[in-house]
Formats: sequence, structure tokens, C-alpha cells
Amino acid sequence: MSKLQLVGIGVLACGAITGFATGGPFGLVCASICLIVGLVMVVASEARGTRPERGDASSSRLKTRVMVAIKDVHARPHQGGKFRAIHDPDQSDLELEVFLKCWLVNETDVPLRIESLRLELKSPDGSSRVAEQISGDFRNWQLGALQEEWKDWDMRLRVAMESVVELDTALPLECGLAREGWLHFRLRNVTPAQFRSEAMEISITDSLSQVHVGTATGVRHLPGRIWPVLATSAAAGSASAELAAG
Repeated sequence: MSKLQLVGIGVLACGAITGFATGGPFGLVCASICLIVGLVMVVASEARGTRPERGDASSSRLKTRVMVAIKDVHARPHQGGKFRAIHDPDQSDLELEVFLKCWLVNETDVPLRIESLRLELKSPDGSSRVAEQISGDFRNWQLGALQEEWKDWDMRLRVAMESVVELDTALPLECGLAREGWLHFRLRNVTPAQFRSEAMEISITDSLSQVHVGTATGVRHLPGRIWPVLATSAAAGSASAELAAG
């Protein structure tokens, strides 16, 4: 019971005692005034108790839940900014341009913003390698897919290039609405063997400072099926050979 309620009850009691002891019209007036004041104080105290206190951080204590899934992983080995073939699974002088197709669903009753993203490879010895995120450059990349083409009763395979859409990290995640798109990272000081075998996790920090993790469990394509948009015909032919072999 709050202090305001105690005071209100006290005023009610004083009014009753005064009215009983004094009697007559004056006593009734005093009792009525005390009754009104006391009731107002009690009701005000109860109403105040139903409101959150100023500075209440209930939203920051909300347990958020965001499902994070990595649906596809492609990487291109580069050296000096140019594509390089992999000659050794333990080759360590490559930079890997890593592309992930991610799927997110906010299962919390409030919208959540994406504050930060983190991709890392975790070694069995406990160490990790954190990738550099590259944003806003998907107009320079395209995804290759093999398609069947029939001509004069002969079936041929051709490479069809599709655009890749970057995952929108600016708009808040609304409850229950799935969001899908690609993310681009750059990994250094990692061998092809490590890239294929070590645990890969992407961590998303939301606007309430809570972290949600997705793990890559499928095949990691290296070399992957993402090529620069301005690929030459020779590069397209190489892409066809890689896809046919895969």
C-alpha cells in the first residue's frame, strides 16, 4: 500500500470521527469534505499504480527472437582484385569474396531494427576470423544458373545470369514478415580447406542490443556461381564449364 493511499484512508477516518464527535450540520460538512478528499487520494494512488514509473525500461528487458537462416553460400577466390584458380586446398594467399543468401523472421511483437552484422569462421582451437562486410555493390554481381536449351532435338546447357538482391538492413523487421536477400563479405587469411570445413556463423544485433545467430549447414560453393556483371565471353564460357562440372 502506497503512502498516498495511507494518507487518504487517514483523511477518511478523521472525517468520520469528526462528523461523529461534532454532530450537527458542521460535523456533516467536515465529514463530507474529508470523505471527498480521502476518496480522491485513494483513487489517484490506485491510478498512479497502474502507470509505469518514469524511466521504466521495460522495452529494453523484452526478450526478442529473430530466426536467422543461411540458405546459400558462394565464394570467389581473388588475388590482387582478380579472380584466381585454386591450386591447393591449403593456399593462404587468397581473398575470398563471400556471398550469403539469408532469410530472417522477427518473432517478437515489436518491430526490430538491424543494428549490426558479423560473419565469422570459428576454428576448432577456439580462434575465429571475422569477415569484412561489403555493402551496396550488388549491381556489380550476378548469379549464374544452368538452364536446359533444346535445339533441333539436341539438349544443350547454357548459363543464365540472374540479378542478386541485397538483404534490406535499413527497414525494421516487422513481426511475422519474412525477409530474404544476399549479403557480401570479404575473408582474408583463410585457406579454401578452412572455408569449407570450419563453423560459419552470422550474428545479427537488433535495436534492443540482443544477438541472433544463424549457422551455415549446407554446401559452401568455392568457386561459387556468382560472377562480376561485366564478365567477358571467355569468363561466361568458364562459368559454363564450372557449372557443368559441378
